Amino acid sequence: MLESAHAMMIPARSDDATREVYWGELQTFLEAQVRPTFRRHYEDVVAPRLSDALGRAPDRHEIAIAMLDHDANRAWYIARTEAQRHAFDTSWAIVDSQIEALTARATALGNGPARLELNPELPFPDYVHPEPHNMAGGYDDVGRRHPLAAGATYDRALAVHRVAAMGPLVDDVGHSIAAKLIEAFPDFKPERILEMGCTVGHTLLPFKHAYPHAEVIGIDVAGACLAFGAARASALGMPVTFSQRNAERTGYEAQSFDLVFSRILLHETCYEATRAIFAECHRLLRPGGIMFHSDAPQFDELDAYTQSLRDWDIRYNAEPFMDGYYAMNLEDEFVRAGFERAGMFRLYAPSLIVQRGYSAQNTRTSGGRYFLAGARKQL
Repeated sequence: MLESAHAMMIPARSDDATREVYWGELQTFLEAQVRPTFRRHYEDVVAPRLSDALGRAPDRHEIAIAMLDHDANRAWYIARTEAQRHAFDTSWAIVDSQIEALTARATALGNGPARLELNPELPFPDYVHPEPHNMAGGYDDVGRRHPLAAGATYDRALAVHRVAAMGPLVDDVGHSIAAKLIEAFPDFKPERILEMGCTVGHTLLPFKHAYPHAEVIGIDVAGACLAFGAARASALGMPVTFSQRNAERTGYEAQSFDLVFSRILLHETCYEATRAIFAECHRLLRPGGIMFHSDAPQFDELDAYTQSLRDWDIRYNAEPFMDGYYAMNLEDEFVRAGFERAGMFRLYAPSLIVQRGYSAQNTRTSGGRYFLAGARKQL
């Protein structure tokens, strides 16, 4: 059962909590125990047949289509999709039953230390899927159930459905990446930090821990997530700012940040938005500042079979731009945005939870590590 990790995370009733944990455990079982067994069928049966038919090695699209002829893989697609939907629906129901209590707690936390800046007039981008990850209502609570509901559901979903694989505060990614950044750039001391697409602050808050003297700001287009995120940060005593802005055009002054980053944002956008975000990062950074973007590894880091596994996310988990984003040549795009190749980097940040003994397979990460690519702006 989920224990309360912070004041904005209210424990569910026993029967609801059991259902929530069940769907989370089922997702991890399907990802960590069932799906890896299909590679043997691919290597022994599908790959030789495809290579003979094509006269060459198959690409990710051809592999994905061919693997759908495998009965067990088709069953996996159905089970994984239903588990994802039921998981979010279960968390939604719990949040709906707690909404009055959550509202009272958020009101009590309204004086900080976190700050909230909302802009109800900001348009919500039409390229963002209305129900990403099969999450009813999406990031911005399309059904307008309640201003806190989307953020509260997203927080519960990651904390419960990932079965503590990212820590009780879902902050392993942030702490792990911050530690890697400090190792890679030991003399880098940012005074002003911006996360683009921060949702409720899971990755944002660790950067305040890592750089306690810096001003730390998170932006997102989803006001519903930001409202919850600010209350959550205040409950945790974190003096950070949540501001409703579009990462393509933030409205901040040029050369006003030392570190600008995102985590699992860009695959939710589109080609034009991604390029605009890279250009905005360059505009915002002071000379010597650092930009990085963390997501699943680019396709050029993976073999063709592993690339093909994204087919489920793209077609059934409402993440259509994954195919486009992961195929992008990031370094070419960074050059287009104004960065120089000499300052570019790709890194893998080892998961701190995995280093402490948690199973890398169960974290659903790339071997217990997080991928990031970025660049340092020329002095």
